[in-house]
Amino acid sequence: MHTRYRFILFIVLWVMLLTPACEKSNDGDVETIYKVVMLASGTTFDDMAFLQSCKEVLEKAHDEFNISVAYDIDTSTTNYLQRINAYVDEGHDLIIAIGFMWNDAVVEAASSYPHIDFVLVDTELSVTKDNVVSVLFDVDEAAFPLGFLSAWWADSHSTEPAIGSVGAMRIPQIRQFVEPYYSGAHYYNTKYDRLVDTMGVYASTFFDRELGKKLADSLIDEGTDVIFGVGSETGLGALLEAKERQKQAIGVDVDQYYSFPEVSETLLSSAMKRLDIAIYNVIYLFMIDDFPGGKVYYAKMENNGVSVAPFHDYEQLIADSIKLEIQHISSGIIDGSISTGWND
Repeated sequence: MHTRYRFILFIVLWVMLLTPACEKSNDGDVETIYKVVMLASGTTFDDMAFLQSCKEVLEKAHDEFNISVAYDIDTSTTNYLQRINAYVDEGHDLIIAIGFMWNDAVVEAASSYPHIDFVLVDTELSVTKDNVVSVLFDVDEAAFPLGFLSAWWADSHSTEPAIGSVGAMRIPQIRQFVEPYYSGAHYYNTKYDRLVDTMGVYASTFFDRELGKKLADSLIDEGTDVIFGVGSETGLGALLEAKERQKQAIGVDVDQYYSFPEVSETLLSSAMKRLDIAIYNVIYLFMIDDFPGGKVYYAKMENNGVSVAPFHDYEQLIADSIKLEIQHISSGIIDGSISTGWND
């Protein structure tokens, strides 16, 4: 090769190596690759439920938008703001914090760094900030019809039917699953003049699978036919106990038939937060420079933000009349003619 051409080729390759953080947009301008971090409190993102689904959404955004992503999870309850500050110092453009425990840190950080955008998932920011979007899930809309389904199942398989729940903590984010679940059972009782009982307990922790098993075991001893396991590792333990005791169960946050296949044979369905839709949409708006700061993104049944998972192995075991009634209930929730009873 001629020396002149070898020199030109060397210059081209050298420039390419020095510009890994940029790419050309369609109009020829240089496009910045944004840095996005997801922060959570807990032991692992791979929890086969809520946090795992959050992580999968960001992985999808990484692939589709060519963004740089990072994940940070910790059991500490004292360093929320320090963790945010660390990623601000590293030049992150969008910070996604998962859970109510991040509220105070996000409020302070949003004020200190108005040029950075924040997403607070699963709770509403206590003070409106123009650079923060809160993402809320109307999970009561998915839990109510599953309470109806569970009551029917128990009534069809027991002489003293009862349904129960194991909740991780007695906080609004968990109660919004549990209490409408019971309301769905009461709706069943009223409609068919039946007496399906409801019972439940809160564990005061998200991260104790063995405690979840013990609490579910006690509920089953008391006569519970269907167990609703709500809340990370503790909820997973409740589902495992339902399987071991040959009872049915309801999953939470995602379709746990797929995310937690170990208990798939016992799951009637799951009450799903469509994180794949809600969080993805907020990231998309950030990418197109239309970030809805200062607002709340409400994920509900009407916009597919929450939903009832398929019945999978129980598809042929659930009466067609009950399936139709669940569809009717869902339609009634959307048009407002049926209340889930949740008004916290």
